[in-house]
Amino acid sequence: MGIPTDAYKSRLISSSIRRNLLISGVVFLGAFALALFPEAFDRPLTRLINSVAFRSSLFDRFVAAADTYYTFSGVALMAMIWFCWFDNRDPDSRVRILVRTLAALGAGVISRFLQYTLPTHPRPYYDPALDFHRPLSLDPPSNTWDSFPSDHVAVFAGLAVVLYLARPWFTFYAIAWTIVVESCRIYMGGHYPSDVIAGAALAAFVIWGAQASWLISKGDILMRWEKTSPALFYMIAFFLSYQIATLFGDIRGPFRSSVHISAAQMAVPRPPFRI
Repeated sequence: MGIPTDAYKSRLISSSIRRNLLISGVVFLGAFALALFPEAFDRPLTRLINSVAFRSSLFDRFVAAADTYYTFSGVALMAMIWFCWFDNRDPDSRVRILVRTLAALGAGVISRFLQYTLPTHPRPYYDPALDFHRPLSLDPPSNTWDSFPSDHVAVFAGLAVVLYLARPWFTFYAIAWTIVVESCRIYMGGHYPSDVIAGAALAAFVIWGAQASWLISKGDILMRWEKTSPALFYMIAFFLSYQIATLFGDIRGPFRSSVHISAAQMAVPRPPFRI
């Protein structure tokens, strides 16, 4: 058997991309179907998870910290991506890391849009049919729009997929840790299991879709800055990577009060907010 030609390798890659797009799309649609029938999967599993709350103050505080602080999620993943970047000086590999990382951010934006538009379910804490008891009696999330799919998972699972494609030996640690951390959002009442599954599937779909040649060519344009003006390139890159790792938390902060007010107009009841 002869050595595979570049054209043959290209066809294999295209076939793999189409297969992964199909699989992730089917998983997303399956999670959406589960979200439409919450008593079939979401509420029973969330009730089971919620039944563990209040049994250990130490465990509740650990989960609350993992849910709250981005050091445990986006920062760790982004640090591994920077490791992949500096460990491989191949220009094509760096372009793909850049495009895929930006695609993970795009997955989060798409997820937030779907939360506003898809008719699914409120967050577990605000679901009157669930009677959710938030661990540690912490204040409820200030955002009361529908929670499907999870934008946190869309971004951070996307970063995990970036690591899978860049350095497969990072995959087990990145995916396992991401599953643990993002599952904490179910425990804390921020998301249902279908939200988490859909967020991961959406991330995979967007990342695989970002393999399109025209997107890679746009990445080539951005990478020219790294050669012509490395100081400017890395200044912007480090700033943007921090924002992605923290989901633009600092920038979104001043606008949270206005979102809080508009969310209060929704029909879903919620407990009074404590300062």
